[in-house]
Amino acid sequence: MDWLAPVNTLLGAAIGVGATLIADRLRWRRDRAAVHQDTRRQAYAAFMGGLAEAYAQLWEIAHAARSADEARAAAHQVFASSTLYPLRYELALIAPWDVMDPVNQAFWKVRSLRDLVGGGAGTEDPQFGRHVRDYLAAAEEAQEAMRRDLGTSWPRRDPGPDASGHDA
Repeated sequence: MDWLAPVNTLLGAAIGVGATLIADRLRWRRDRAAVHQDTRRQAYAAFMGGLAEAYAQLWEIAHAARSADEARAAAHQVFASSTLYPLRYELALIAPWDVMDPVNQAFWKVRSLRDLVGGGAGTEDPQFGRHVRDYLAAAEEAQEAMRRDLGTSWPRRDPGPDASGHDA
């Protein structure tokens, strides 16, 4: 029975090495998932920031009294100087489709706003108000999709006193 001690030692060593390898593999997967999620979070924040900046600049152009040619040049310059296109392409590489669809919708809405402002519409124009509401709704949908993808909770809005279904 002299062979029993070395076999037990080898078996114990194999179990120890195997358990260490499995633990390292699980830790590697967890770390990789965390890096991937952080990359998406940063890309989402950068895109939403770029979208908000473009909207703010377009609003300023629409608010200022400019000629049609000046408005067109300024509105197109907003997109030319922004990072929206590269950020959107980055998202297309890393984001799932249920995020990309609302991202594209928000992008197209702000681009539509650019075209309206570039056509000379001001903030008092009813079409401007409709475009802004459409853009804001699309941006909110994109943000909600990003939050779902990242697993970030967001409190539900209080529907207000009239939404309870009871008559006042």
